[in-house]
Amino acid sequence: MKKLTLSILTTILLTSQANIAQQTDDKDYIEFNDRKNILHGVYLGLDIGYGQIDDGNNIVTVGSKLAYVANRRMELGVAIKAFYSPLKETDRDLNQDFEIFGFYGGLHVENVLFNDKKIKLSIPLLMGLGYIEGSGDVTKGSDMMLVFEPGVNALLNLNKFVQLEGGIKYRYSTAIDSVPSDIANINGFSIGLGAKLGVFNLGKNRYKKELKN
Repeated sequence: MKKLTLSILTTILLTSQANIAQQTDDKDYIEFNDRKNILHGVYLGLDIGYGQIDDGNNIVTVGSKLAYVANRRMELGVAIKAFYSPLKETDRDLNQDFEIFGFYGGLHVENVLFNDKKIKLSIPLLMGLGYIEGSGDVTKGSDMMLVFEPGVNALLNLNKFVQLEGGIKYRYSTAIDSVPSDIANINGFSIGLGAKLGVFNLGKNRYKKELKN
């Protein structure tokens, strides 16, 4: 009986000490989640696109971008795209293939909507300079141009480090000076798919903070 009584008293004593320690811990710390604070991220993106340019010619693009992500809402970085277009034959007597190729790039800005959802929408914009060159007797030559490319994307988070994107963009360029003579610009719609590889939510996520006197 004495052993049983001693065991019960020991259990009560240990439980009381644990409760006191817990109360002391609660007084010294406050629980919180700071995920609502500004988060940071950075990623490398790769994409491919297909569309049309002036006079219904097809165009293929391959692009890359490096961007900083602010609070999963705004992306700011640089982007570059290479393009290729086999032109429709304009003179069968020449018996020759005509094509144009080049690249354009510059500032990349992207506003992200519904950033707390797994599937998001975004409004990307690329602004910069481009270079175009033609091959063949008719298309030979080169020129520089300004390029603006706004669009709308759907974004899907696979995990913390991979995000897929797909959408539609409209590419607008300033006039091309006779490169080739029957192509005035590279304006046109394109559809594209891409992936972003990086970290999108760098930031502290402490659940307890010590109270200072």
